[in-house]
Amino acid sequence: MKLIDIAAITIGDRQRKEFAPKALEELKASIAANGLIHCPVLTEANELVAGERRLRAMTMLHQEGVPFTYDGGPVPVDQIPYTLLVDADESTIAEAEFAENIFRVDLTWQERTAALSRLLALRQAEAPSTTLVDVAREIHKSQPETAVRTLRRDLANAQILAKHMDNPAVKRARSADEAMRVVLDEFEGKIKAQAAKSTVLAASDHRIIHGDCIEEMKKLPSGLCDAIICDPPYGMKADKMGKGEFHMYDDSPEAALTVIKAILSEGFRITKPKAILFLFCDLDHFADIKTYAAQQAWTPFRSPLIWRKGIDGHSPWGRAGFIRTYEAIFFAVKGAKELLYPGGPDVLDFKRPGRAERVHAAEKPVDLLRRLIKLSALPGQTVLDPTAGSGPIIEAAMWEKVKVVAIEKEKEAHNECLARLNKPLEDSKGETVEPPGISTAELLED
Repeated sequence: MKLIDIAAITIGDRQRKEFAPKALEELKASIAANGLIHCPVLTEANELVAGERRLRAMTMLHQEGVPFTYDGGPVPVDQIPYTLLVDADESTIAEAEFAENIFRVDLTWQERTAALSRLLALRQAEAPSTTLVDVAREIHKSQPETAVRTLRRDLANAQILAKHMDNPAVKRARSADEAMRVVLDEFEGKIKAQAAKSTVLAASDHRIIHGDCIEEMKKLPSGLCDAIICDPPYGMKADKMGKGEFHMYDDSPEAALTVIKAILSEGFRITKPKAILFLFCDLDHFADIKTYAAQQAWTPFRSPLIWRKGIDGHSPWGRAGFIRTYEAIFFAVKGAKELLYPGGPDVLDFKRPGRAERVHAAEKPVDLLRRLIKLSALPGQTVLDPTAGSGPIIEAAMWEKVKVVAIEKEKEAHNECLARLNKPLEDSKGETVEPPGISTAELLED
């Protein structure tokens, strides 16, 4: 048994700053009853490396005149047993101290963050090629891989948090995870603001494609888009309704579901690892769409979003029934992608364009599409609309400074898409704002 006078031990700047009185009392009682199991670790210069809680507990026992043992023998008054950490460098000492704390009574999240950040910096200073996983595995030598992955994540977060510990919002956080959310939210806000200021779209950033979306989507590269916002056929035989609402496409259930399934399957490939999908649909097919989307590895929102479009709706039964004043939107995500802003209520109030304003019978309001874009894509990112119709998505995309890939099969509607590119935008005061210099000729793809 190596022994040293307590007064000879020096304690430097330690990772642990707080010592809960109750926990110390419990440790003191355990040492008195069962003896000391693991003794503190010191450097050759008598500086404490690991075991400050045990040192404090043993000091209290000596002060109270309570005897205790180590390795079967009594520990003399005012002395403690110790282990020497021979030839230890700074990072080894830091690792020993961290391991001691983390596997016993845990540090506060602030202390743990500082300890992890310091340990990682020391290891990488010694060997610049050292990775987060290397350090995690070094600490968790005999732990399962899940523990290594968790510590690797904590090391990565500690690198970031160490630079933001003076932020009052970070200081108020109750956990490291909450502090990370604060940092990431502030960072994302800055990115959004900067992107909105600096994004300038070139003609080559946009594509308007004339063709069948089922075939044209196959030609698009994988990982192209950040979001899909589309209004495919509903499969409610709207092309047979007449009464001035001309739907120049096959709206049979079979044809509509074929298009929708192609969007869900090809769209999953075309989108980035994290992406968002908004797909307007009829309630009769919502369950089928939800099931098929899940089979393609989308994560569907449990229920449809509701677009409430005002009293200008369709009355299937005439005076014998009700006017349908809302439509459904299927919402799903890929790769656990989160909305860029809180989504708010699942009922979206946007007035439907008047009959005189609509080029296409099923045309959606630009303001509604702008809202969906804002939730799913940052300025400079890319949105796909494989069933663009007359192109309201183009106008919405120009407002929100996102790139758009629009596909439309009908030639007349495709021409309307092209016309939208040179249509002046109007701000909330009705003043004209010129589109950002997009050339129609460069975008024409037949």
